[in-house]
Amino acid sequence: MRREFRRESCSLTAWTGDAGPTPAEIDVVGVEYRGRLGHSSSYGLLMARVSDSPGVQFDLHPPVALSVPCDEVRVGPPEPEYAEALHAAGRNLATGLVVTAVGEGLYGSSVVVFTRLVAVISLLLATGVESAGEVDVWASWDSAWPSPRADSPAS
Repeated sequence: MRREFRRESCSLTAWTGDAGPTPAEIDVVGVEYRGRLGHSSSYGLLMARVSDSPGVQFDLHPPVALSVPCDEVRVGPPEPEYAEALHAAGRNLATGLVVTAVGEGLYGSSVVVFTRLVAVISLLLATGVESAGEVDVWASWDSAWPSPRADSPAS
């Protein structure tokens, strides 16, 4: 199963099974974000399954390279700043995630992209890729950044 969610100059591709740029195990959902080429927040890939434990854990597969226009993408262990962004974004989830793949662009990935991908993949795991509404997917993307700070007072 593969679905595209498009707006303006960006897209989200969600998949299960072999329908994406890297295969997903049966209980895993993948999401790839592609934004405006050359922008610092133009690429990210995240694959995950539901966890019985809260937060974000990692169960990563061996690194591979992907072909993406205008960037060098590696799927493998995330850079420390992206790993922290994934952990931070997972703190407020109702259900935990086990991340099985992280795809970073050398030029186009950012903390913003990975924070938003956690929100989208969480929604898709809860609703199913085929059932997710386009409006809900983009609302999840938009509401994930700026992320709430742990030390800010509640309003």
